[in-house]
Amino acid sequence: MPVSLLCRLCAIGFSAAILVAGFGSVAAAADLPQVGYVATRFPPYTLVQDGRAAGPTADLIAALAERVGRPAPLAILPLARALAEAENEPNTLIALIARTAARENQFHWVCPVLNYDVMVFRRHDRPDVTAASLADLARWRIAGVHLDVKTEYLLRNGIPVVETADEDAAARQLLHGRVDAMPAHPASLRLRLRELGERSDAAIAFLPLPDLTSRLYLAFGKATGPSVVAAFAAACEAMQAGGEIDRLMRPVETN
Repeated sequence: MPVSLLCRLCAIGFSAAILVAGFGSVAAAADLPQVGYVATRFPPYTLVQDGRAAGPTADLIAALAERVGRPAPLAILPLARALAEAENEPNTLIALIARTAARENQFHWVCPVLNYDVMVFRRHDRPDVTAASLADLARWRIAGVHLDVKTEYLLRNGIPVVETADEDAAARQLLHGRVDAMPAHPASLRLRLRELGERSDAAIAFLPLPDLTSRLYLAFGKATGPSVVAAFAAACEAMQAGGEIDRLMRPVETN
């Protein structure tokens, strides 16, 4: 067989293979149910602008959903509601959730997307609020979000917590002197303070909580079927391999 003819046949075969693979991807996407997306407000990553989700998390979800073929808006909800919807509603993806022992069997963990660390903060004009250890926090009034990993950690270690619906409310309680301290991700609290009309250094970190250093995940509740989880996990893996997740999850400026 002439070499030129052989090359043309190989090219035709290669193109056909691509076409079949493409139809396979379309068919796989067509077999997936509609997917919902939820998150809680977590500046500088998960923001709300003009009543809609914005920021790195919204960009990540949009790119992931487009890749899987199931685009839909990201809903920003209070943490307790976001957790409940993801856990109880099939095909609901929750963004930026901490993976803990208590939650391990409640969710399908799709992929990690963000490093997370926690410090305990006091007001800048309260140098008397100090702690040399976790146990020392018990003498202070501590604000924390209901069902949040930080609150659960403190409660497990015998530290009473004044629970709030969200971290904005906890920050306001700290600023107004209703509590003495609160745990927070440093970059997130800095931006929250600015949004509340304060300087970003209006709260000072005085105790790290290294046990809470972890990664935040995308996850589905156990009510979601394996085909949906597998499709999103594969898309996430491809995005991670190409550096897309790291690029999308760069935070907005908080200085």
